Amino acid sequence: MRRIISLSLCLLIMFLGIFPTRTMADTATENLPVIQAESAILIDAKSKTVLFEKNAHKKQYPASITKIMTALLAIENLSPTDLITFSKEAIFSIERGSSHIGMDVGEQITVDQALHGVLLMSANEVANGLAEAASGSIENFGVKMTERAKELGAVNTHFVNPHGLHSAEQYTTAYDMALITSYIYNNSYFSEIMSHTTYQIPSTNKTTETRYLSQQHRLMNQQRDSKMYRADVIAGKTGYTDVARHTLVTVAKHGDIDLVAVILKSERDSLYTDTNALLNYGINSYRTLNLHSTGTSLKTLPMYSVKSGQTYQAGNCSISVETPLSILIQKDIKERDITTHIDLPEYIEIGTSKGSTIGTITYLHGTQILAKNNLLIKDIEFSPSPYPTVLPVSNTLLIDKKIYFIVIPAVLIVFFISVLRRIFKRRRRKKVAKLKFNRRIK
Repeated sequence: MRRIISLSLCLLIMFLGIFPTRTMADTATENLPVIQAESAILIDAKSKTVLFEKNAHKKQYPASITKIMTALLAIENLSPTDLITFSKEAIFSIERGSSHIGMDVGEQITVDQALHGVLLMSANEVANGLAEAASGSIENFGVKMTERAKELGAVNTHFVNPHGLHSAEQYTTAYDMALITSYIYNNSYFSEIMSHTTYQIPSTNKTTETRYLSQQHRLMNQQRDSKMYRADVIAGKTGYTDVARHTLVTVAKHGDIDLVAVILKSERDSLYTDTNALLNYGINSYRTLNLHSTGTSLKTLPMYSVKSGQTYQAGNCSISVETPLSILIQKDIKERDITTHIDLPEYIEIGTSKGSTIGTITYLHGTQILAKNNLLIKDIEFSPSPYPTVLPVSNTLLIDKKIYFIVIPAVLIVFFISVLRRIFKRRRRKKVAKLKFNRRIK
């Protein structure tokens, strides 16, 4: 019987070895989309967490998705009602046959109209006009675009023009474009422009005709392509040059999930197929998890002070997160699987004010960092002092020190006068008594 049991256990172990236990990583790998484009990425727009990537840090040519960065700088540096006057360079420096809306030299439109022309119709001469209005020249604007991109973390991006027509010196990565888009997508003015499927620019100082604009992104324009249209896509930009091939940026909002998908160097047939695969993967495989709120006290730290060479506890500090955060996690990950690492000092020194940042909290799944947040002092509860307090004399009894120099001499003078008066009185009495005595004798 023992031999039979031992043999059975050996067979069971061998059987389990042939069919290994499935892990969450295995499940996640099985669900990954197959992407045809040379570079692609999907990120959580709120936390910037990468959910999927393929050659995401490989430098590629952006084509007209460049105009997302152009729009960002224009929104930050110009007013929607500002007038743009188009120069000869703005109009004639672009390639013949490239995207445009037929602006003329000296023609004027508002910044708001120009941004619609850039983001809906990808008008290259309009992008040039915005660049000149914001920075004085196309070249200066390219420098500012690169500087702003690096400020947002897009360190592998370099711009030389605002429209995206091919230049060997203009490049980006899928990751960098996702970062830039995640910064601007929630801007209320940008969102308002993106909500327009169509738009009209009325007559100007150079023409009586109305220009009719239409959104070129097929997932955003139901009139253009009802089969491809997705109601959860809220922003995006198309791009194409012979060298860059097809490029596409897409922002989707599904419930409380915000996603940014970027496709670089794609062919026309797979451009939207890849984008849909990325968005569906993010929506079907991830869920939103709300982390600690600002109203939650995570820890209490003592506040210490030093008096008369001795250390004593002056109070207690309640610690909370700086901002409320939410992250996307795979649907099969449980909350109990997420751990936190809190970095805080052992105590707080007296004088540290409420609201001061004093540490960090890191959220992890295994060794993977999901999110970070600053920790600050939410509230301070001071303790009674262990040292006796010397109460000041009532203000009614307090006398200014200067008064002493007047009062004391005056008191002394009065005292001496009273003494002298007594002496004179005694002498006078004696003198009177002596006279009376002499008169009696006589």
